[in-house]
Amino acid sequence: MSDERDDFWDLSDITPKKKRSAPAGKATDTDAAEVSFGSGGTTAKYIIPRRGAAPEKRSEVILDYQPENSLILRVKICRWPSDYSFYNRFLQDALKYYRVKCEEAPFVPFFSYLPQYNQMNIDQLRYYLYWRQQVSRGNYIKTDYSYIFLYLYELINLEGVSTPERRLSAMCSLLLGYRDKFKSLDRYAGEWICDFCLIHRLPPPDSLPDDVVSELMTVVNLREFYVKDINSIHDAALKDFIIRNNSYKYETSVAYNEKTKSLFDRHLIRSVIYTLEKTENIKDGEPALLKTTVSRTAYNGALCVSETKCRIDAEYLSLNRSYRFRGMITSLVKCAENNIRAALSVKSRLSVTGLSGEVTDVMKEYFALYLPPVSLRQKKRPKPEDTIKNELYDALDTGFDPETAAKLEADSWELTKRLTDEPEEEEAPEEAPAAAEEPEEEAPPYVGLCKALLPHQLELLRIMANGGDVMRFCRENGLLPDAVISDINSLAYEYTGDVIIENKNIIEDYKCDISGALDMIK
Repeated sequence: MSDERDDFWDLSDITPKKKRSAPAGKATDTDAAEVSFGSGGTTAKYIIPRRGAAPEKRSEVILDYQPENSLILRVKICRWPSDYSFYNRFLQDALKYYRVKCEEAPFVPFFSYLPQYNQMNIDQLRYYLYWRQQVSRGNYIKTDYSYIFLYLYELINLEGVSTPERRLSAMCSLLLGYRDKFKSLDRYAGEWICDFCLIHRLPPPDSLPDDVVSELMTVVNLREFYVKDINSIHDAALKDFIIRNNSYKYETSVAYNEKTKSLFDRHLIRSVIYTLEKTENIKDGEPALLKTTVSRTAYNGALCVSETKCRIDAEYLSLNRSYRFRGMITSLVKCAENNIRAALSVKSRLSVTGLSGEVTDVMKEYFALYLPPVSLRQKKRPKPEDTIKNELYDALDTGFDPETAAKLEADSWELTKRLTDEPEEEEAPEEAPAAAEEPEEEAPPYVGLCKALLPHQLELLRIMANGGDVMRFCRENGLLPDAVISDINSLAYEYTGDVIIENKNIIEDYKCDISGALDMIK
């Protein structure tokens, strides 16, 4: 009989039993498993088959071409790497309702983050069909964002129902009809129109006016797409983009005020364009434009079926990232302002570097033709003729009268007595002569950078400097974080010679400089 005290230490009954290893020579199938379902006599056993190899992802190039006379040098359209079917219901409904019309229906609000037909009730569907018919006739009646986006999804995905040219025309008409009321439409439609044209090998649409194109270029990522002809400096979008895309904003100059505003606005941009045309600095990519590549998801943010989804790889000449080019434009703008200041007889001048003698001579040629200094100075009044001058200013000779002289002397002494009896007033201090106008001093680099930032860029930099939520700010304002950060870094390189943001954080070495500059900017 064993001692109970020894049995206390025997743990074999409560420890798990070890599994026996498989006999040598028999391989275990780790990819298959036996699963039992049911209980008692109804138990059934099933073998889950071995998982097959995953199908290869499709990423082959389906279109490769080189646009003509464009800043876009080469475009590759690649298949989306994988298939998916969760938008097939949308495609079926879109084909079903594409030609259905409704003659009249009252407005019914509709909201969805990703609008589809099966999310609408019958009244909303009837109004959508009625609204779409009115839009096709050019009547842009009351609507909601969700109706607009649903129609755009139709135009993007219904490849076989109409030609790409007609669908592009409908997209542009929709944008022009509602962009004033729906402010975010520029950003979404501007990106999707760009992708649509690149995929279908279409040029930038001519139906969009120049002023609209210029505004689209401020919110889209691949803004170079909207420059219609690289060889034409007369292209409105190119001119506006070149002039506005520089590090110096003349509207902030001390010489720019209510009196001089019209002169600046009329002549500064024209003189820069005139100089570019005469010196041919745009042609043949001079000064060198930076060749850049971008890979983007087509129709990002839109509902897109698997057959339409693709990736766009583009190689292009970047105006925004070409620092030499931006530096030249900046110098030209400053040189133009110096000529305007000369015409206004303002002595202070801005420092200008990097321009050849030929360029400055052409700039002076413009102002000699269109704004000579004499045209701004007030013309001197002509001197009167001698006879008129003598008549107006010379004393009349009336002869000497002793009584009149005595009276004048008496009056004179009386006036002297009255003046000497009264207390003397303190003599007013002489006004100090106006100080000579000092040359304008350039702001410190980081202060100048902050002043040059757009409002949303400045606010994002503040949030980043204070450790705030950058992604939330971008979501609430419909911004792409990488695009905004890229624009900030481009300006930072121009002002400071280096980028200031990496991995969505301000570089540690520059935090103090940036914080100090932000404190100075209200």
